Amino acid sequence: MRKPVFFKRLWLSLAVLVPLLWAQPARAQLSRLHFRNYRITSVVPTGFRSVRGAVEVTLSNDTTAFTMSDIQGIVYRNGRPFVEGVCNDTYVPQGTITVRPTGTVRLCDSVSLWTVLRCMVSFDPDEYTGDLSMNIRDAKGHTRTYTKQGLPVGQLLNNKLKKKKK
Repeated sequence: MRKPVFFKRLWLSLAVLVPLLWAQPARAQLSRLHFRNYRITSVVPTGFRSVRGAVEVTLSNDTTAFTMSDIQGIVYRNGRPFVEGVCNDTYVPQGTITVRPTGTVRLCDSVSLWTVLRCMVSFDPDEYTGDLSMNIRDAKGHTRTYTKQGLPVGQLLNNKLKKKKK
């Protein structure tokens, strides 16, 4: 069965958005967390309005290990809620490793399947922004809540794609 292209693109947007933000929760880690590769490993429809998916992200964490939990996000299309999702807790150890976060994404109530079909024809990542929240706990047990709003998905994808080509 062929998976819908839109959901792959949308999952790619979320897959890039969340890992790129992993570096931002602890300021000391921002400059020392480097992404090597990412790929979508699965996208499985769980209904007419949701998909479950997984990604692999290879990164180098030159600082302390940390765990992200209660990861939640919402993506807006032209300022309106489009999809929302959650990601399973993810542990990021020190060193060069591959992490495999999994999660579920569902269409927001105001989004119809017809809207999704129209987006499949002309997906423009610059139309999308995202909000993200999570709890971060470092190896020493210090915990804090991290929230970021209005992240431009198009810029994140473009930056990531440029880095990947090098």
